[in-house]
Amino acid sequence: MDAALQPVFNIFKSKTCKFIIAGSLLIVSSELAYELYLWLRKVPKRKPKSCEVFFINRRKLVQPLPSPQEFLFEHINRIISYIDRAEKSICLAMYIFTMREISEAVIRAKKERSVIVRVVTCESMVGNEGSYLRDLITEDIKVQYKYKSEYLMHHKFCLIDTDWYCANCLIAYHTAQHGEPTKNMQHTLFDKAVMSDREGLLQRFGSSCARCNPALQGRKQATMLRKDDNDPLPKSGVLIAGSSNWTFPGLTTHWDTVTISSLPELIDPFAAEFQRMWYELNDPLDATLTREPLYKLRRGLQK
Repeated sequence: MDAALQPVFNIFKSKTCKFIIAGSLLIVSSELAYELYLWLRKVPKRKPKSCEVFFINRRKLVQPLPSPQEFLFEHINRIISYIDRAEKSICLAMYIFTMREISEAVIRAKKERSVIVRVVTCESMVGNEGSYLRDLITEDIKVQYKYKSEYLMHHKFCLIDTDWYCANCLIAYHTAQHGEPTKNMQHTLFDKAVMSDREGLLQRFGSSCARCNPALQGRKQATMLRKDDNDPLPKSGVLIAGSSNWTFPGLTTHWDTVTISSLPELIDPFAAEFQRMWYELNDPLDATLTREPLYKLRRGLQK
């Protein structure tokens, strides 16, 4: 047996074979070392923050330095980047809305991705000459306000891809947060509806949603898994809120703030508040009434 294997042993003992084996080991070890180098060099992906606060007249110092345009539009571009990632819904409550670039992003969301867009505003801003509400209305986006209201709708917030409450969940949340309305504690139309017109709320908001129906929750998760997006929004959606109106100075130079959060503890109250306004401030805008100067003449804003 040893004599039969001797030629094989002689091959392994030869200089040529030793050279081939050594070269192969060197190549393999080099590949392993290179892969280890790449692994150690790889920067771990930064985990998105669940809540960030931005001050409008401050900028982040980054390298390489941005162009003057990018520097000026930092906060505007940030809002647009979130709107451009919307896949399901945009609920916007905004007092003054004069940013063309943001308006175009909202319209893109509706036209290109079939995002449901709902807007609540203030009647006092409907006739604002610089308002881009008219562009939204032209694209069949539903914009609501309260006609001849005594009070301003002064909110400045936007909910992106957040859950929509059904009537039952909305009533339950409202009651848990503020108590059951009583005969002498009906401060708003919504309070009165909770007290005496729950059928109306059911007709308005339905009786089932992803919050209370496991089947709808599963469908939502499946939709999220189908997204081909390198930077998807958080599962709970995003709230953009602060003191800034969506105007050029309001998002570039004023002493204002914008908070962006995916915390349910912040999103839930704003979602419920938006639906309360959607129920109460329910006079839809008529595009024909916003055309200048006809609208000004009808509203007595121009003599």
